[in-house]
Amino acid sequence: LILDIFAQRARSREGKLQVELAQQKYRLPRLMGQGTVLSRLGGGIGTRGPGESKLESDRRHIRRRIESLEEQLRDLKRQRSTRRARRKKDGVVTVAIVG
Repeated sequence: LILDIFAQRARSREGKLQVELAQQKYRLPRLMGQGTVLSRLGGGIGTRGPGESKLESDRRHIRRRIESLEEQLRDLKRQRSTRRARRKKDGVVTVAIVG
């Protein structure tokens, strides 16, 4: 519920990525297969084995998405610090308006 509220309110790219990352991390341990969802995918004849279950496939996809989101967030933080350093170097004055 709280993640849904954050998802609705997120405006910046970084905010949206952070919310999606939190949602994926929340979903990962809660994955459960139901009925045919546990069916085997891929695999083959002989020594190739039965393949992976849908549950395993979903977990793998979510883990990949989490890694991708974390990488994107690292890039955004690096870009932000680069911009901040450039502004400081160029002598741009920082002003905050309160009230």
